[in-house]
Amino acid sequence: MKFAVKTDIGRRVHNEDSFLTPENAEFPLLFAVADGMGGHAAGAVASNLLVDHLKEFDLSKDPNHALQELRIAIERANLKVYEEAEQDRSLHGMGTTLVAALIQSNGYIAANVGDSRMYNFDGETLQMITIDHSLVEQLVRAGAITREEARVHPQRNIITRAVGVSPVVDVDLFENDWKPGDILVLCSDGLHGAVEEEDFISVLSSKRSLESMCDVLVQLALDNGGTDNITVILIRFEEGDVK
Repeated sequence: MKFAVKTDIGRRVHNEDSFLTPENAEFPLLFAVADGMGGHAAGAVASNLLVDHLKEFDLSKDPNHALQELRIAIERANLKVYEEAEQDRSLHGMGTTLVAALIQSNGYIAANVGDSRMYNFDGETLQMITIDHSLVEQLVRAGAITREEARVHPQRNIITRAVGVSPVVDVDLFENDWKPGDILVLCSDGLHGAVEEEDFISVLSSKRSLESMCDVLVQLALDNGGTDNITVILIRFEEGDVK
């Protein structure tokens, strides 16, 4: 398995995105992208706290317990972020989105809160794995607006769930298989809100390295007028990964 990551401040004063990548190559492996929110850089505090607490979590090697353990890890991290905000008045109201992938030898578990996303690219098709917790996603699913209209909707930044804004968090989890050659994309809305799906497919189907793909995707977001922080992790599964 190979992976690459890139984060960019975009046109913001602070980069409130944070990310988590593993330090070794032994399954299971945990990846995450968190997009913080809150005034006076509190969003950066929230996303960093979340990533730091997830980093400390001891992942079991028993795949039968992986989904529940990932849920517990996120719930505990959520409580830590919430308690930090309660103890420091300058951090009141801070929170963060989260998209995470727990990679196992024959599949993965995706988790999300908010509008950071995970996609799976199988060489031809780009499938959105997670479901945004946002106002525009609710409107799309209700048939009130199209997905194209959602990308430019004036309320597209309103999310309906976040980590750290209350002592309890509702986490969506998805279990999927993977096959060699698949590429997972974890990203903040600074990327998926500024790059069209066909451009994702064009970049991911190229012969570039993962590092170069990250560079190109981030530059596309900037060239398309994106103003938000931008973070992307790309994970590609190799033939030798299957056990």
